[in-house]
Amino acid sequence: MKTALVAAIALLLAGGAARADDPPLRMGVEGAYAPFNAVGPDGKVHGFDIDFGEELCKRLHRRCEWMVVQWDGLIPALQAGKFDVLMSSVTMTPERHQQVRFSKPYYFSYGLMIARKDQQDLQFSREGLDGRAIGVQASTTHEHWLRERFGTAISIHAYPSSDDMFLDFQNGRLDAVFAESVAMFPWMERNGGIDAYKQIGPDITDPALGTEMGIAVANGNDALGSEIDRLIDEIVADGTFRKIERKYFETLRLRP
Repeated sequence: MKTALVAAIALLLAGGAARADDPPLRMGVEGAYAPFNAVGPDGKVHGFDIDFGEELCKRLHRRCEWMVVQWDGLIPALQAGKFDVLMSSVTMTPERHQQVRFSKPYYFSYGLMIARKDQQDLQFSREGLDGRAIGVQASTTHEHWLRERFGTAISIHAYPSSDDMFLDFQNGRLDAVFAESVAMFPWMERNGGIDAYKQIGPDITDPALGTEMGIAVANGNDALGSEIDRLIDEIVADGTFRKIERKYFETLRLRP
């Protein structure tokens, strides 16, 4: 009787955790977009995307295996089968929908340009930004939108990572930076507070820029994609999403 009971308990536990013989779920991430995903001093990735991804893996009874890839190589690496899931705050756009199979949105954002508060003469127009150095992350929808909107009227400096962009902004080499609101607000809170900066122009909600962030799998992998869709709903509904959100953001809400 005792042996049977122990076996039954072991079977129940095995159903709720990754088994040693289950293959890991390979998760692709940039690792340079704090507080969503960044490589820490310990050499491991940390952040909102990582915690959300770990929650997905737990509910799929798989172990996450994180693979850091430079931003512009993430989608090609997913297409080449280097990893199973792209979990790196990727904006869903019509072009990217042709390349990968996206989940439903797991959080939302909008475009935002900020400058230091002492930059009183900047205006969100070709004339108001004429000749100014504006930072943006390379190979993003934000870079494309900025070049389409302003052309050569402004000096656009594209950086391989947002960390590099913010570093030059801090050091006075940029007049303003343009990125997602969800990256801007946490960075401002950590670097002098929101009151030390000013917003240039309106919130940019242009559909061409993209406001929805999705989790991607390779085209054709509908089974895994559908499971991720189901789990996003589950994680939001049971309050786990808010717990992860509050860990990284004091005031910002990533979902309505």
